Amino acid sequence: MLNSSSQRTSVTGGSLGERLRRLRLDDVWVAVALVLVALRALLTPVPPYDFWWHMATGRLIAATGRIPTVDGFSYTRAGEPFFNQSWLAQLLMYGLHTLGGVPLLIAFQALLLAGTYGLLLRLCIRRTGAVRLSAGFLMLATMPASFDNWMVRPQTYALPLFVAYLYVLERWRADGGGDGLWRRWRRTGLWLLPALGAAWVNLHGSFVLGGALVGLTFLGEALGRWWEGRAAGPAGRTIARPPLTDLLLAGALVGGSWLLNPGGPMVIGYVRGLLGSSAVTRLVTEWSPPTIREPNSLIFFLFVTAGMAILAYSRRRPPPSEMLVAGALLWLSLSAVRNIIWFVAAATPLLVAQLAAWREPPAPRRAPFQGLPAVNGALVGVFGLLLLIALPWVKPALNLPPQVGALLDADTPVAAVERLRADPDRPERLFHELGYGSYLIWSAPEQPVWIDPRIELYPFDQWRDYQRLSAGEDVDTILARYGVDGLLVSLEKQPALADYARARPEQWELRYEDMHSAYFVRRGA
Repeated sequence: MLNSSSQRTSVTGGSLGERLRRLRLDDVWVAVALVLVALRALLTPVPPYDFWWHMATGRLIAATGRIPTVDGFSYTRAGEPFFNQSWLAQLLMYGLHTLGGVPLLIAFQALLLAGTYGLLLRLCIRRTGAVRLSAGFLMLATMPASFDNWMVRPQTYALPLFVAYLYVLERWRADGGGDGLWRRWRRTGLWLLPALGAAWVNLHGSFVLGGALVGLTFLGEALGRWWEGRAAGPAGRTIARPPLTDLLLAGALVGGSWLLNPGGPMVIGYVRGLLGSSAVTRLVTEWSPPTIREPNSLIFFLFVTAGMAILAYSRRRPPPSEMLVAGALLWLSLSAVRNIIWFVAAATPLLVAQLAAWREPPAPRRAPFQGLPAVNGALVGVFGLLLLIALPWVKPALNLPPQVGALLDADTPVAAVERLRADPDRPERLFHELGYGSYLIWSAPEQPVWIDPRIELYPFDQWRDYQRLSAGEDVDTILARYGVDGLLVSLEKQPALADYARARPEQWELRYEDMHSAYFVRRGA
């Protein structure tokens, strides 16, 4: 196989025309991996949960020029203080929608994810020089374990910043030191970390992971250097590396960048309160621990099992800093499904590097077969055509199955909400499915909601009432407690509540029903 430098040249070097004339099989592997990332994003309809209320908040910020500090969307928590941390992502989402609607948002999502995993792939290739191994691992392991977290929401906008932190810290670890502080920072890109931190803190609550990556890398490097010095002895030679004070300063600047948000230090309390909320940790599926009963979580456990086997039989000792990062993020993933994506991203370069250590010999004389440029070009052309077909401006006209051809998930109650808005005597205190609340905030802002995905806003007792109502338990008592005079029910997630209303036509009038939703109004309300 080619050595690391020649492999990187084949992937990144040369003009576009030259690359097209001399397309190599390594380039095909990279292109196919990134196209598959983009295809997954392009062929996934937007679910109704977080997406719409973030969009509505972005619209509100754009219209008023202020970030809301109290709830103005619900009637159950109206006027309650609410810390809106992801305001920058919300403005970005709303701005994209204003320019090109949902199709542009989906296309941007595909571009963002392809760029993010392209940077992760570049990191793997930089470390190992193994283009096909890196691309193959990304396609067969990294992508399947990450799919569940690729929704259009602020967390996705934070993912490229996380991978950028991994990339910069890897460049710093591989640097030989020397020169002055500023030259080292420019060479390794360490100066980017506080700049990215200032953006991250306004995009998503995961910004604390940036500081964790810097801190764990510092600790791991300190332990590794101490061990090397102990093993080498007084007369031994150690590898030249940049001073640890670089990371101390970078960590301090990253922490300072977190204050560059409208709430100042309150953002730390917001994250702490969110993680400690009983409603979040006990009632929300993606905040609950993964279980093998769920297909996506099962893929995660297979990833972990394979990773442990790779590390157990590795021929190279993994860097302590990477093991610390991976271990900490694994613990985080085991506590909540939504954290899996961070662990998988951080573990990918670690595991690829350990797999690459099995190559024998490490630098053979003959380069690997690179295929015929014409055939390689044809392969890239086929995947490019698939990408074109999957674009959100094209696929709706192709009669694809709704699971991949629709722009919005089937659970989005578009028709039901249109019927509700047309009612001259619509309900004032509507109860509805959780995701429907998010869509109502966007499409019917004049209709106050009972609940929505802002988990930390609503008290635990209300979440318990939501679960009981959805299951058809103690319905009369709970509806009376909140003065509910209308129901917008998901037939898939709340069939018991729909059956309750249908069984009482003298109390509840059915005004709309389709395959997914039912809309009832209390008679005499």
